[in-house]
Order: sequence, then C-alpha cells, then structure tokens
Amino acid sequence: MLWTCSLLVVFLLVQSQWVHAQTNLQEYYDKEYGYAFKYPASWKLRQLPEGDANKDIRLVLQGPNGGSFTVVIDKIKRITKKPEFENDPDRTRRVGEMMQQTIAQIYQSISESIKAVNMKVGEQSDLSNDLSIKFYLATLHTMKQGKPIIVAGIHCFPFDKDYSVNFTMTTFWDPAATQENETLAQVLNSFRLVGEPQADRNAGKKSP
Repeated sequence: MLWTCSLLVVFLLVQSQWVHAQTNLQEYYDKEYGYAFKYPASWKLRQLPEGDANKDIRLVLQGPNGGSFTVVIDKIKRITKKPEFENDPDRTRRVGEMMQQTIAQIYQSISESIKAVNMKVGEQSDLSNDLSIKFYLATLHTMKQGKPIIVAGIHCFPFDKDYSVNFTMTTFWDPAATQENETLAQVLNSFRLVGEPQADRNAGKKSP
C-alpha cells in the first residue's frame, strides 16, 4: 500500500545510517534526562516547559513546511533491567503491550486533536537494548481535506528511571519532497539515549 511505503521512507533506523550527508547539523543534549539528537541549525528549537499547561513537554523542534518534533517526558513506574525485564519469558509480549498502550495514549490522542478521519498504524519495531525498553511506531492520519499526516516516534523507557522519553515527529506527507523527507528521517534516526551508539556513521564526534 502507498501509505506503508511512505512510512518506510521515514523508518530508516534499522539500517542505522544516513541517506546523504547533511551540513550545518548540530546536536542537542539533555543532561537531565540523558538523551540527544541532531537537527539542522536553521530549525527553531524551543525548550520547555513554559507554564503548567505544557509541563510534560520538554522541547519543540520546528522544521520547514509544517514538520515538527516534540520531546515529552512521562513519569512512570521504574522498570529494572534484572530480573524484571531481561529474565521475563514474556518480554516480547510485554513490549508489544507497551506499544499498543502508547498508540492508544499518544497517537490516538494526536489523531483526535488534528481531527483526522482515519488513523492507520504502520511500522512497529522493538529496538530495546541494554539501556532501555525502546521501540519505534509510525502512523498515517487521513484528513477530511488536504494532505495526510504522518506521526512517528521513538519511545524509550530507561531502566531504573522513573520516566519515559518520547521523541515524536508530525509532518504532512509529500512524496515529492524527497530531500525534506530525508532530513526528517535523519533527525528522527539520530535520536538516542546518552550511551547508545550514534546512528550517523559519518559523525566525527564521539558519544558522551
């Protein structure tokens, strides 16, 4: 299906590489919550919170043509690496349940807020590692008028922490905007917890 192919353009994380080298990229580090990502220097980044209404939103990154990224910090019950997760024989099922819960709580809420007439779930990938339960989700939202909207994100639940980190992208889908789509994918794929290897194979800066 066309919409599934479009989401694959965004989902380049599995290959762990960048499509083309981009210039004027800078890296943002959040020392308090231990994550980092790269973004074009010309994009507008706002650090939050700005009042109680947005107290869970850590920052907003605004790109051209309506594309944007947000980081949302959610307080959760701590997940210990051993034995709660590593030794859990049902860990695959457990991560799957967390994905479905995230779809219901985040993606469905976004779909309702943008007044989409339909939401389809695309890629769902378990990216868990030694630092966290981690997964990728992508959805396509059909609008009554205008272009469809892609909402995709990387969601991390660091072990032994009382919070999750959610890096979510929202953008209009335009298959003709090849370079813009690649840049959006690069920003999304660069997201990592501090201590994880960087997705950019060409990066000269070492991970902290």
